[in-house]
Amino acid sequence: MITLYRLCVLAVCTVLYGVLPSGPQLGVVCGLFGGAVTNLGSPGQKKKWYLPDSEFTGMFAMTERGHGSNVRGILTEACYEPSTQEFIIHTPCEDAQKMYIGNSMKGNYASVFAQLIINGDSHGPHCFIVPIRDRHGVMNPGVTAIDMKHKEGLHGVDNGILIFDNVRIPRTNLLSKFGCVSADGLYSSPVQNKSKRFNAMLAALTPTRLGLTVQAIAAMKLGLIIAVRYSHSRRQFGPKDQQEVKIIEHQTQYLRLMPHLAAALALTFTTRFAACTMDHALCKGEVLQNNSSLQALVAGLKAYSTWENLACLQECRECTGGMGFMMENRIPALKCDSDVFVTFEGDNVVMLQVVVKELMTQFTRQLGNSVVGGLIKTWTSSVSDRVRTSFLGFNVDTVGDMSFLLKAVSYRERVLQRSLATRLYNKVKKKSEEFFDAWNSCLHHVTCLALAHIHRVTLEQFALAVQECPVEEDHTLLTKFCLLHGTSLVYQERAWYLEHHYLTPATSRQIRTQMLELCRLVKDEALKVVSDFNVPSCCIQAPIAGVANPRAEWAFYSAPEHPIRASKCMGAD
Repeated sequence: MITLYRLCVLAVCTVLYGVLPSGPQLGVVCGLFGGAVTNLGSPGQKKKWYLPDSEFTGMFAMTERGHGSNVRGILTEACYEPSTQEFIIHTPCEDAQKMYIGNSMKGNYASVFAQLIINGDSHGPHCFIVPIRDRHGVMNPGVTAIDMKHKEGLHGVDNGILIFDNVRIPRTNLLSKFGCVSADGLYSSPVQNKSKRFNAMLAALTPTRLGLTVQAIAAMKLGLIIAVRYSHSRRQFGPKDQQEVKIIEHQTQYLRLMPHLAAALALTFTTRFAACTMDHALCKGEVLQNNSSLQALVAGLKAYSTWENLACLQECRECTGGMGFMMENRIPALKCDSDVFVTFEGDNVVMLQVVVKELMTQFTRQLGNSVVGGLIKTWTSSVSDRVRTSFLGFNVDTVGDMSFLLKAVSYRERVLQRSLATRLYNKVKKKSEEFFDAWNSCLHHVTCLALAHIHRVTLEQFALAVQECPVEEDHTLLTKFCLLHGTSLVYQERAWYLEHHYLTPATSRQIRTQMLELCRLVKDEALKVVSDFNVPSCCIQAPIAGVANPRAEWAFYSAPEHPIRASKCMGAD
């Protein structure tokens, strides 16, 4: 069975590795347009609109000039006319123009999100299949497509603006999984609550966010392959009157690259966990909107992975010097193409709010219906954490233990969650602030909590993957990188841990020393790890990653004496 996750990986290979010239469009046609049809359409609509060998191509039209992240407030209208059994798709103003639409200058059909209006009443955003061009490329009446010209990257996708002037479509072109309209204009939906129905529609698009996470990780891996191989071949400086040393031997070099390599592994294992969870749910016929924890996990992974990707690629560029600035070595192109990942499929800051809303729901559920009982639970948890960080606390774990690192990241998430809940309660209940104002005044707290949550999850999944690794040699290697990832997470937040007395100044210095030592220990094994990503040499095509000739490069890195071996534990999906 070909799972949705495997299709996402196929899109990654074509987009990032250049396997097919039309790779970027594949993500739009199959992932976005196809995903909308698959997740929002009825069984009959899926057969009609999503055929692998179809002669037409599609596009995905959600974002508007005036409404990006706020999909609920989109302005494009779909008014139903009972006399003709048609929807009239219309762009009422400039702010309603659909923007950043991939494949807009070539595609035949668009999955368009618009406000469904019947007799003047809006039933909220729904998705419609709207014809844009015929099979000969001739534009349909009432449709205008404007090329948005050059962007920072992803030039294989022709992004444009779509404008609709009373375009008529059949009633059956409404994707009807979550809402349909009868011939005489009666609206019905399996989800009665308007807000829940809207959330259900967006939840159905969760797989595309997971696909974007996979793309970000793939870009990270490719950048690390290039940078690590270059660092093991390039020589510069060294002891007086002696041969220059490989630049990977310089502390500043391995300290910049190794934490990103550890993060790439952590994200790989966590994404596999999320993908398996999603595949299992879909195969059982479960609907994604009923799994809010999975939605939150994918949203958090999307934000963390895309930000980590940009930070990683920037370090890879700098660590490869002037050669890394050359387009032929691919890192600049990877940076340009993946920069937009932090914005589309949900702005990262908005994605973090999705995570925290779920965490707050879980927190409220844990407290129960009793106010007194909830206060007691909160007080008990708070006292327990305060004792743990006071002189009364007794901790047998040492800084170098995985248990210490797991407890540290869990503590940070727990404290941030509890303190945010308290802040919101005080603002809304005690000070009678509007929830929007209260939430907005806590947004920095919100983003910190969301990242703390996803950091904890990635470290836990990495630790579980290490435990399950059957190859002793790989188990030992992965343990080092897992410790490095956990140490890096704590190292980044040393100030917070010191403020909350979880670390003493002496322990903080130990964390820093451990960070340096772990990076030094794994630098020579990094070459093996990036090889175990199993990216074919013909897809790397960066001269500084070995040699310019892909076949010669493959021979070089496949030589028996070269310290590289493929690993099932870390192999590419």
